[in-house]
Amino acid sequence: MALTKKQRAELRMKFGGKCAYCGCELAEKGWHADHVEAVYRKWEVAPRRANGTRRTVATGEHERPENDTVDNLFPACVPCNLFKSVDSVEQFRGRIATQVDVTRRASRSFRTAESFGLVQPTNAPVVFWFEQYQVGGE
Repeated sequence: MALTKKQRAELRMKFGGKCAYCGCELAEKGWHADHVEAVYRKWEVAPRRANGTRRTVATGEHERPENDTVDNLFPACVPCNLFKSVDSVEQFRGRIATQVDVTRRASRSFRTAESFGLVQPTNAPVVFWFEQYQVGGE
């Protein structure tokens, strides 16, 4: 669904001009309109090119067209929207909650910083900005 300029401006301000998930400030341009409940765009493999390669292209159709509504959109920064992908809000929360352990396993630098007390995981619950946002004040 293509948003009008007015709809996009209204969506951006839905949570005070901030990303619905992490709460970072959203510039007027460069942020995404995230489908809270995924739409699942349909893709197809294009015919082979002259060099033998293929590419995948969006068909413009959706698996769940009922989710392609303004009411199902949240303003999101690019990193949050790309990391969320097609996850539900609860799946996204769960993936974020695992990131300390993922980073600990994958990064010797993280483990070193942690052993010197420079990084201290808290096991705090993942609370999204939209869950904290109060209209008329923060």
